[in-house]
This record gives sequence, C-alpha cells and structure tokens, in this order.
Amino acid sequence: MGIAQEVPRGYLGIGDDVAAIPIGGRYAVLKVDMLVGSTDVPRGMNYRQAARKAVAMCVSDFAAKGVRPDSFMVSIGVERGTNQKQVDQLAAGFRDAEEAWGLRMVGGDTNEAKELVVDCVMIGFATRIVERKGARAGDILVVTGPFGCPPAGLKIMMERARAAKAFMAKALDSVRMPTPNLEVGLALSSYLTSSMDSSDGLARCLHVLAEESQIGFDLDRMPVAEGVADFADENGLSLQELVMAGGEEYVIVGTVSQRRLRAAMAAAKAAGGELMASGRATSKKGRVRLLEGKSRKSIGDDGWTHLAS
Repeated sequence: MGIAQEVPRGYLGIGDDVAAIPIGGRYAVLKVDMLVGSTDVPRGMNYRQAARKAVAMCVSDFAAKGVRPDSFMVSIGVERGTNQKQVDQLAAGFRDAEEAWGLRMVGGDTNEAKELVVDCVMIGFATRIVERKGARAGDILVVTGPFGCPPAGLKIMMERARAAKAFMAKALDSVRMPTPNLEVGLALSSYLTSSMDSSDGLARCLHVLAEESQIGFDLDRMPVAEGVADFADENGLSLQELVMAGGEEYVIVGTVSQRRLRAAMAAAKAAGGELMASGRATSKKGRVRLLEGKSRKSIGDDGWTHLAS
C-alpha cells in the first residue's frame, strides 16, 4: 500500500518514528499508534496492561526522538459485552501510563468493535528531533538495553516454551509491562546522530537506519539479555532470531560519533539507564553484518512487518 511521502518544507518527513509540525520556532511533535487485541495483546495480558502498553508504544517513539511527550488521547473500540471490570482496568492502565511517564490524558472517543482496539495519539513540543537519518561512517552503533526478553516472553505465553522460574518472570513482565526509558532518550538527544525505536526488531532497525543514512553496519556482538541464550538452548530456538528479529523491545537503537561516546554513556547512566556499544557504521551502503568468530556474516532485514503474508 502506497502512502504519499511529500510534506511541506520544515515538516519532518513521513516515515520517521513521529510527525513534526513547525510552529513558531519549534515543533509540535505527534505520534499515533494502534493496539489491536488479536495482534498486540497476547494470552495472559489483561486490559489494564493492554491500556498501559498502548501508551508505552507512543512513549517509546518519543524517547527515540529525544522529545518529552506532554499529553495523549485515545480512541477505544470495545466488544459488545465488555464488562465493567474490564472498563475499569482500561482506565487504570491509562492512569498507570500517566504516572509512569508524567503524562496527561486529555480526551478521546469510545466505540463498539469486534475486538479490543486502542488508538493512542500523543503530542509533545521540541526545538530539535533526532531523525532516523544523520549517521556517518565511523559512528558507533549503540542501544539502550539488551535484547531477547520480550520475544522469549511471547514464546512462553503463546507457545508454552520452557524457562527457568526467575527468567520466566522477567520475560513475562517485559511483555506485559513494557517500559521504554524516556529519561534516557531525553538525556541522549544531544548525542545521537540518528536513532529509532526498536519495537519491530533490531535487524529491521539496522537496515532502516542504514538506508536512511546511506551507510552500513558492522556488529561486533549481539546485545543479548541475560538468560536469553540459555532459554534459546533449552527450547531449541535460534538465539540470533530471538535477539535480532523478535521485536516488542522498545529499546532505542542509534548512532553516536566516536568522540562523544564516553560522554553519551555517562549521560545515559546519570539518567538511570545504560548505553551499550555494539558495532559501528561503515561506508558499505545497506550492508549489515555480524562478527562470528573471525569473519562477518550478513544479517537480513528481518522483523515484524504489518500485512505480510
């Protein structure tokens, strides 16, 4: 399906994590994201968690752009027969999001639907936005956290995968209560040369960032969360697939100039998070490779794609 890509001069181009409209020397920053029950609410997630997740999805994009969101609205579609408890859970989930990220819910709409749908619109204001383009060869590839827990949690919830008790609790919590680190994204906004939200998968991020900046990436290591390798071994799963193509991570993936890496890491730590260096940008346009042993192998553009067959 094609979508027109042309916007007036001064607007952020269509296709980035947010939209930005120039207003009086700064930007009104907007994001819309839709949570759909059948694709975004796995078995074991309640309505309170689903409502909070719908807001978290937008917060994650704001974090990746280095912009503080101000408020949000929601349009909700609920099934006929939805009970009062479920309605109360939705309200509680929105309150959870307000408290977690310092937001205001300022309105919305409710309608009947064949399944739960929560469409969240978020707004903030900024004088600068970190775009998906802007990286240069030699920049350091960075992530704000390790990968693999949410994909493992989904395997546990949807496919009854086996896991040690402690890891199972951590993996399930990462799915039910995604927590993009907004403060870290804000702290990194002046250091990142490019960035995007990783909810569609790390490999997808690398290919998108590479295409936007006309560069490539060489990864020295995969940013693997503790316990994910053991989980993959126990269930006969591909560790690379879990880490690179799993999605639902809500981690910032971006680039920082080599000379500013140490300062960026210190800024992330001061904001209560971390910044991990995983590789570097190269001049090989579109080529994304991972170091394995003494050689590098190509990483495909894998990840979540809507309406894919």
